[in-house]
Amino acid sequence: MKTLVIHPDDRSTDFLKTIYEGKGYTVVTDKSILRSESDVRELIGAHDRIMMMGHGHPGGLFFTCINNRMTDLLREKQGVYIWCNADKFVEKYELQGFYTGMFISEVGEARYFRINATQEEIDFSNQLFASEFRKYEDKETAHQLIREHYNSFDSPVIQFNNDRLYDSKFLDLIREERDFTDDLSDDEQQDFGDDDIDPAGGHGLHSHI
Repeated sequence: MKTLVIHPDDRSTDFLKTIYEGKGYTVVTDKSILRSESDVRELIGAHDRIMMMGHGHPGGLFFTCINNRMTDLLREKQGVYIWCNADKFVEKYELQGFYTGMFISEVGEARYFRINATQEEIDFSNQLFASEFRKYEDKETAHQLIREHYNSFDSPVIQFNNDRLYDSKFLDLIREERDFTDDLSDDEQQDFGDDDIDPAGGHGLHSHI
């Protein structure tokens, strides 16, 4: 399988390099190339799996042309979408593969969600996620294995992020669970448990992965 990695150069997401370095993948980090729709289309067309990661929002990946105009090509590929609220992008355009919801990678993001954590604790979470993803990304049950091993430490940041790791194979189940919580009253949602509800559902923070 020919794999393309799209990861705009950015020191704050360097920890994600652990996922792909030394694997022989085609890696593109140059933002000038990644902003060129013709260049990116050619690259995507020449590969079977497209791994996209960095800072993002519900409409796509920052510093690149990965947005709604690319979904016709991406829909034909196996994908990895690692940025904050990538779930909105993947589910809206019915794309395939592993993807993330909101992902806390900085102290400011933890504070936004009222999680008390130091940058050291968040750095540990970041590195653990990247290393576990690297170990299991090619396994048939990658999504299950990554969640199981990433969540092996008692950390509110890890728990938050782990609850927002998805695979399109389970999209129908994900939607059913969200519809269930949407139908609950406020009191019922509180009883159901905060950990079962995605507080980042409609947010598109500007500084995140």
